[in-house]
Amino acid sequence: MELNASVTLDSLYQPPASQQIYQSSLSSQYCGLPIEEYFAKRFSYQSKEAWIVQIENGDILVNGTTAQIGYVLQEGDRIITYAGMRQEPPANRSLKVVYQDPNIRVFNKPAPIPVHPSGRYFQNSMTEILKRLYPKEIPRPVQRLDAITTGVIVFARTRDVAGVLMDEFMSHRIKKEYLALVEGEPETENFCIDAPIGILKGSHRGVGDQIKNAKWAKTEVQWLASKDGYSLLKIIPLSGRTNQIRVHLSSYGLPIYNDQVYGQGSSENYQYGLHAWSLEFKLFDQTMRFRVEPPLHFEPLLKAAKIKSK
Repeated sequence: MELNASVTLDSLYQPPASQQIYQSSLSSQYCGLPIEEYFAKRFSYQSKEAWIVQIENGDILVNGTTAQIGYVLQEGDRIITYAGMRQEPPANRSLKVVYQDPNIRVFNKPAPIPVHPSGRYFQNSMTEILKRLYPKEIPRPVQRLDAITTGVIVFARTRDVAGVLMDEFMSHRIKKEYLALVEGEPETENFCIDAPIGILKGSHRGVGDQIKNAKWAKTEVQWLASKDGYSLLKIIPLSGRTNQIRVHLSSYGLPIYNDQVYGQGSSENYQYGLHAWSLEFKLFDQTMRFRVEPPLHFEPLLKAAKIKSK
């Protein structure tokens, strides 16, 4: 099957290389950790040894003073990290507002772009872009979507609204549906993947006997259509583990199309196969429902399934 192009390299933005400076305040969950342990745990894209080198080079300040190896962090410590000159990966910055009111803004998130600065991404993240677009607001996303995942994402416009919505998400009162474009075909129309997810290597997650820190995870799957070796699935995650859908489908022999971590992805292809299709939640006394169209490369399977994209 030849998939329709929706994102080309020319449509992505790559900022010029620049000095990356990160500022943060320490939250209570990291109190009592030596500074090198904190960075290795929170920012696992780099090894503990590499963080020690940065600390010894004087690249990290705590409360305005050069950090020392072994310093035990305290709540409220202000940390500044000089990460050096970096070239960020290209990102799709075409953020589309699908709904807004005094409480929330809802976007159809493109890909690739992370929600928060992470790894090599900084300026090319939703929160950094929204800070510039709406300078009087603090960007407050109330859910997580991977950089490669497209679809509906909600930002609260005030702290109070963020608190209400975070409680809804944490209490699993949110109804979520995803569309997944995968390689291969399922054996049954409806099935459930009920397998704990844990850490395999580094920040990679998986299922099975080799994982550490396993946590319960359950995903409901409905097979919608197949064509030329690809399938379209409707996904309902019943838990909210990091990378849950990608890990579960890969473990079931149905990796997400162009997933470089859990499938057979290519860095030269900017089409991805996971889309947050719909979201329903209650905000104060109002039930909010949103469904956003997937990228164009989903169209062949949407037509095969005889369903509309919206």
